[in-house]
Amino acid sequence: MKKLTFYTKSLLYPVLFLFLISFFATSCKTERIAILKDIPDTTSLRYIPLAKYTPPTVRVDDILNIVIQTLDPQANTILNQGNLPATSGAVSGGSAAQAVISGYLVGKDGSVRMPYIGTVHVAGLTTEQIRDTVSNRIAFYFKDPVVNVRFANFKVTVLGEVKNPSTFLIPNEKPSIIDAVGLAGDITIYGRRDNVMLIRDYEGQKEITRINLDSSKSVSSPYFFLRPNDVIYVEASASKVQSTDAYRNRNYSIIAAALGFLTILSARLLFK
Repeated sequence: MKKLTFYTKSLLYPVLFLFLISFFATSCKTERIAILKDIPDTTSLRYIPLAKYTPPTVRVDDILNIVIQTLDPQANTILNQGNLPATSGAVSGGSAAQAVISGYLVGKDGSVRMPYIGTVHVAGLTTEQIRDTVSNRIAFYFKDPVVNVRFANFKVTVLGEVKNPSTFLIPNEKPSIIDAVGLAGDITIYGRRDNVMLIRDYEGQKEITRINLDSSKSVSSPYFFLRPNDVIYVEASASKVQSTDAYRNRNYSIIAAALGFLTILSARLLFK
């Protein structure tokens, strides 16, 4: 067999070098980990249509915090004594281990009973509609009452590949799926941001959908804003398997074998 010419030898080393560089570059390639990552990495502003928000309506077994303020301090005490506290150890918000939920429990008939005004039907209404109803009825007894109504048990559960899976008590009525992920400490590097599952109670059934948080279109999804008792599940990605010691050891073995093969091949080509 003919020996390689000087010209051929001079080309061999650069080719081998480029092969090794490309091999390591592809084997060490990392994926960008972020939500809404289709947004260009620039400082220019970008506007994305936001999902239309529809306020949640009250359902049976919800707990409402109804606070009424009048010019009569004694009447205020009576009017607000219906917001009785009930401790729930399964609910956490932020760093709190327990949450105290106080309010009026919506009965099976869809109503609550309040001092002075008696039974108020609330099922199917928004908190704003309930506020107006209570204000109009309490105005027969007290001048210029101030009424505030909110959900006392607006909670969402975040499970799966997040840093702090738990059930969270939400202080407002307009949380988004991104807010919930933030409360759970963000999705881990092993979580699938492109396939987040949302489970929702809907008319006695479970409504299940998936949201791609990789895409900026997710903020336009009708499921972007959450409802009470929503469950969010973040699936583990294939990269979690790749992070194990066994996978890394397998990669090292493949690299070592490839380097050994290239060394033998180059030696035979150069010295035969």
